Amino acid sequence: MDLDDILALAETAPSPLELARARRVARTVQSQYDLSVAEGYEILVDADLTDPLTGDVDEATRIARAAQLSKLGTITWVAGPDRSRSTGRLSWSDEMAMIFGHAPGTLRLTPGTFFDLVHPTDARRVRAAVRTAWARSCPDEVVFRVVQPGGRIRHVHCHLEILLDAGEPSGIIATGEDVTVLELARQERRRLAVRSRMLGTDLAVRDVLTGMPTRSYVIDEVDRARRSTGGALVVIATEPANRLPEALTDEDRDQVTAEVAGLLRAVVGEEVTCGLLGSGSWGVLLGQGAAGAEDLAARIVDTLRNHLFRVRQRPLRLTVFAGVVHFDSGVATTGFDLIIDGEHAARDARRANAAVEVLDQPVEERTRTDRCRSRIQRAVAAGRFALYAQPIVELQLNQITRHEILLRVRSDTGEPVAPWAFLDMAERVGEILTVDRWVVDHALELIGRGAQTSHYQVNISGKSLADPGLLTHVTEAIRRHGVNPECLTFEITETALIENRNEALAFATGIREIGGHLALDDFGTGYGALTHLKYLPVDLVKIDGTFIVDLCRSPIDQAVVSTLVELCHTLGIRVAAEYVQDEETIDLLRRCEVDFAQGYWTGRPEPITVSQEKVQIELELRLPPQCTALG
Repeated sequence: MDLDDILALAETAPSPLELARARRVARTVQSQYDLSVAEGYEILVDADLTDPLTGDVDEATRIARAAQLSKLGTITWVAGPDRSRSTGRLSWSDEMAMIFGHAPGTLRLTPGTFFDLVHPTDARRVRAAVRTAWARSCPDEVVFRVVQPGGRIRHVHCHLEILLDAGEPSGIIATGEDVTVLELARQERRRLAVRSRMLGTDLAVRDVLTGMPTRSYVIDEVDRARRSTGGALVVIATEPANRLPEALTDEDRDQVTAEVAGLLRAVVGEEVTCGLLGSGSWGVLLGQGAAGAEDLAARIVDTLRNHLFRVRQRPLRLTVFAGVVHFDSGVATTGFDLIIDGEHAARDARRANAAVEVLDQPVEERTRTDRCRSRIQRAVAAGRFALYAQPIVELQLNQITRHEILLRVRSDTGEPVAPWAFLDMAERVGEILTVDRWVVDHALELIGRGAQTSHYQVNISGKSLADPGLLTHVTEAIRRHGVNPECLTFEITETALIENRNEALAFATGIREIGGHLALDDFGTGYGALTHLKYLPVDLVKIDGTFIVDLCRSPIDQAVVSTLVELCHTLGIRVAAEYVQDEETIDLLRRCEVDFAQGYWTGRPEPITVSQEKVQIELELRLPPQCTALG
């Protein structure tokens, strides 16, 4: 062979067999590399690959020999004389038999036995891949699961190649390997990517209005400090010092609250734990060596007292007092109890007309409990409560069909404020039943004196359900005030506090027997909420607002809401969403088939007005102005 012959040979295009051989070698190298990386091996040396396929053999033999040297398995189907897929001979190599979990020579392979070994879910996909490769006479690949004897599942990756004879397809050969390790690693990477994308910020940690930590978060931080370093807790109590010509609205209070939060953060700095404990109540946690707690409290009080707030172009000043509680590391007093001590210290400062009241150590448990119970009982006896009504829109009708009766606690100046901190304290010291009975009595009285043209939802704590006399108290109040029980839903709050399942079931069953309804509040957050759906005859669940406030921007909230709606509708339970803030959320709730919406967008809570002739809970059942375009 001279130089011209060599150059002519170099210009010759590779044959299809040579190209297939090159592809097989490349795939083998790549699969071995991927397997080594997945198993944590580091590639230290280069491999000098040589082509093992020498000799005058047919293409099927070449592929089988290459697979054997690469520790791969093969399944070969050779067509019969008529070249039909319905006839022919099927065989597999010893390596492939072992991948499928069978010892070599123990199982004769037929199309029927092969598909018996393929996972039932993947069988249709494998058949489709084979048909496509045969019809197009081009290579293909497929990953499927096999069920080994004993039930073990393995993932197999097969390359399908068409054997040609005189340009016509004459058979199929599948080169396969066990890729279980690689497939599981891929699935785990995909799962972690989805989890990372779906993981959202815990909105329960931050107050929506101020962006500051909530009471529960501050309690946890105080608990952490008293278990480790000790420190000091500063509780700030604020309330309006002067009355405006018109009563403060919710929007006015929100404006003042947001402004106080900004001032407070400016005084204490960004590094200090500072949060909203309740309406007009703030907490600041200082760590070990908090010798300047009293000075900081005095600066906060002075800053807030001297600041001139403006509400609807009118000046407003605040009355401000502070309580400071020092605590050592390892004290038995809980974070909740330390906050209660701080709140009592701030109230003592107000009574003494002092800016700051300091406790060198937490008070005794019995003293604290007695003070809390006395405070709650005095509030009930003095009637320092007010009832508000908030509209609920039925999304299918785009109409207000319900109202929730909400409790407000009046401050020392007579301002009604949100009661969540007060109710938290009442539940902790066992006085929540007293509050719930007051709410039931007065709510049913007002409903009975009204037109009863709506459906009314009245809140009862899960802790109160343990009282065996609650059902009798409620049914007698319904009869006494002439309320139609069919227009009532008793909404159980704090379902995690249900102590006696038998009593809870007796209450729920009794309410249903007289025609009333039952709802679960804050669904999706309380422990055991799903269990309650099994035995309580619930008609409605309210998805907790933490899943709603950021619904349009949070994939995880959307997944939770759609799943909860599907679950509840399957059980014959209607679904309401609270904390609805905008029209975009309303549209998304409709697409998720949520039944009811409640929040500032559908209507703010309004006081129930009383006249000599009647009680007006609502005169209009039309939507608020901002909601009229929702249909």
